[in-house]
Amino acid sequence: MSYKQWNVVLTLASQVLIAGWLIWDAMVAPSAGAPVSAVAAKLLWAGLVMIIISIAAAIGAAIVGSIVTREEFKDERADERDKAIYARSMRNAYFVSSIAGLGALLLIAFGYDPVAAVYALFIGGMLAGAVGSVSQLVYYRIG
Repeated sequence: MSYKQWNVVLTLASQVLIAGWLIWDAMVAPSAGAPVSAVAAKLLWAGLVMIIISIAAAIGAAIVGSIVTREEFKDERADERDKAIYARSMRNAYFVSSIAGLGALLLIAFGYDPVAAVYALFIGGMLAGAVGSVSQLVYYRIG
């Protein structure tokens, strides 16, 4: 697997880790009746943790990859194929993100708790990232 593919796999792993933590947190301490600002702050912290985990995982993958292959494991310059794969995977991610945004607006429009809309936006963003990552892996495999 290339450096780009390893980065995608590690990003997916960090998303699964954060999603697991959020599911566990929702089961242990349900946010029913919680103020929107408290829920949004919790989700912002979750996003920050996800970014930190992704950066640490990318650095760790570069170090371990260099040790295993006994040469520098680094990102190659993007060629036309890489750019096309990135563009197609981002198209898929944007579609999911747009649907999530629409879903959040519909939740608010139909009078649901704004906390549900905040969760819908965050989960939609995570799903969009996951769809983009999985799309990259699929497009790298099928060419």
